[in-house]
Amino acid sequence: MMRTERQSHQPLRGITWGHRRAIDPLVTASRVFAEDNAGRTVDWAVRDLSAFEHQPLAEAIRDCDLLVFDHPFVGEIAGSGLFLPLDDVLARVPGGAAEETYAGPSLRSYRWQGKVWGAPVDAATMNAVFRPDLLNQLDCPVPQDWDEVIALGRAARRQGLWLGLANGDHHGFLAAGTLMHNLGARWTATPEGGLVFDLDVFARALDVLDEVNGYGHPDSGHFNSIALHDAMVSRDDLVYCPLTYGYATYGEADFGPRRLGFGPFPGLVEPPCAGTLVGGAAVGITAHCPDPDAAKAYVAFLLQQNTQDGIFARHHGQPATTSAWHDDAIDAAFNGYFASVRETLEQAAVRPRFKGFGRFEKEAGRHVGSYLRKETTRSALLRAMRELVDVTQAQATT
Repeated sequence: MMRTERQSHQPLRGITWGHRRAIDPLVTASRVFAEDNAGRTVDWAVRDLSAFEHQPLAEAIRDCDLLVFDHPFVGEIAGSGLFLPLDDVLARVPGGAAEETYAGPSLRSYRWQGKVWGAPVDAATMNAVFRPDLLNQLDCPVPQDWDEVIALGRAARRQGLWLGLANGDHHGFLAAGTLMHNLGARWTATPEGGLVFDLDVFARALDVLDEVNGYGHPDSGHFNSIALHDAMVSRDDLVYCPLTYGYATYGEADFGPRRLGFGPFPGLVEPPCAGTLVGGAAVGITAHCPDPDAAKAYVAFLLQQNTQDGIFARHHGQPATTSAWHDDAIDAAFNGYFASVRETLEQAAVRPRFKGFGRFEKEAGRHVGSYLRKETTRSALLRAMRELVDVTQAQATT
């Protein structure tokens, strides 16, 4: 679609994923932005979490001017010509181009080949989630390392309760990846642009997941992070999850007595909270946007501290600013999420971002999810992963 096909005074169109954490702050920010910018609005629509994680970029941007995306797409974005670089947008915001303005590696994860391709508006990583009332019922502390996770799993099963795990496909694979990083086997790119992926440590991570799955609810094989949080606030048999992408909004008061608590990632080695695979989200501007000046002004507004620490925090969002992650009032409103997860986020790892990594992650998730649901064997999974790594290497270096 060419810019001339739509009048510049029409609303800009944005797409994010379908959850109140994602949509509510953006809609509110659009309304406030319009009040100060001659009625210039952004209409937001949603796609589901799976599409956010895997939908091809050319397809995702077909009907939008602004897209909320995750950082593994950055390499593809940089080489596609489908998005505008945003360095000039960050320069409009006080401290906007400084990595320390943003929590953890949020900004760094969207910087590729010397340019920034996404404006970080949401920060997250894998962390622990629990039901405080059920944990108190078991008289157990929040686990700080993996041995304590297993002890909690045993205590839960003795009382007819379960651990909850987000083992569904992509999320199960990223749980294995977090364990690999905690063990020191980081996913990195070779000098030629390929993937370093240690299959021996991957097998060890599977051993760890196999053990904890012995205390996990049978539904865990079908949970993604949202489904897990939803289950934990809607039923009374899921006590604790050691690692999933955290949604701070489930700690808000409107969840009543079932509002969730949060803890650090309880890893296998010291420091136990290190090595989670960072999540979060950024806003990108498509190259076919009919009014890039208005889009850039809106994105700059989203990055302002008052917007992040104000609008986002008051409307179920998960701000990306360091200031929000250190704000006691914001932390209290989300039941301690930010203070509990902050060190885990600060020590989080950025996933590879070369073109083609997203396909690897999707396919690996399909294989790992099948294994965690006991639909395939360990040997079949390892054989499939070895072949997938080889194919990814070949495609990335040609």
